[in-house]
Amino acid sequence: MPKPTVAVFGLNGALGASTLAAFLSPIFSEKITLPVLAVTRDASKKESSKYVKYIQGDLENGKEELAQNLANVDVVISLVGASPAVFGNLEEILKQVKPKVYIPSQFGIDIPAAGKVFPGLLQIKETHLEKVRALGIKVVDIATSLFAGGPWLRKVIGQVGGNAQEKTVTYLGEPNTKFSYTTIDDIGKVVASVATKAVAGEFPNHINVQSGLITPEEIIKTYESENNTKLEVEEIVPKERALEQAKEVWAQGFDGTKFLYYLNVLISQGPGSGISFIENDDELVNPGESLWKWSKF
Repeated sequence: MPKPTVAVFGLNGALGASTLAAFLSPIFSEKITLPVLAVTRDASKKESSKYVKYIQGDLENGKEELAQNLANVDVVISLVGASPAVFGNLEEILKQVKPKVYIPSQFGIDIPAAGKVFPGLLQIKETHLEKVRALGIKVVDIATSLFAGGPWLRKVIGQVGGNAQEKTVTYLGEPNTKFSYTTIDDIGKVVASVATKAVAGEFPNHINVQSGLITPEEIIKTYESENNTKLEVEEIVPKERALEQAKEVWAQGFDGTKFLYYLNVLISQGPGSGISFIENDDELVNPGESLWKWSKF
């Protein structure tokens, strides 16, 4: 079977560098056809090579040309942010390109599981998947739980109840509640692994992966140590009360400024609520850590 060709949208985002690095690493570069096609708004600022070919494209106004440039691509990966306009444009391009596999910009929480706590949360992403699958394209959405690396869970700690500005922490649920996380580097490798495996044969439509488990308390202690500071514990809110309060907040409608709070609530509810995975597919994408060693926080 020929090695698959790969195109990526959104390499300038949070996951772009790690995803490209994974594809170009010895682990995966021999399993795909190089160069990786990287879609960018301005290719004049990029230099193509035998490893990466930059394709200038405008999702909104250049869909026809983009589709032509991506003709016969086997795997399309989206790392772009979620919006109705972006998803609509991607759907039009995918309809013309008809790749064998599409990996959407899902990542993060297990949306169906989180929907049991917050009905309709990120439904826009689920709707996007349904529309692409209706085109007859294999879609694999990847849930990674919370990102770790860069600012995530290092500087940004609101998702575990931390308030860096006020130097306080309010735990929702027990501080030692374990939840799943995946490092930015591991996410890139997972994407590359899925791209090579899903195009080769049977593969699930949805997978959960994780680098490991950690607790809110451990995140806060790490933050305190790395920043030479101390956060005062204001309150430990029982998970039952946290859920009741969350339902009242959610009844007022989605508020993007409260997204870290939503994540905090999901952590508090434990396994099966979208952030702490009951089961994971680590072995599917990285059998026995034969491809790489999972990173630790």
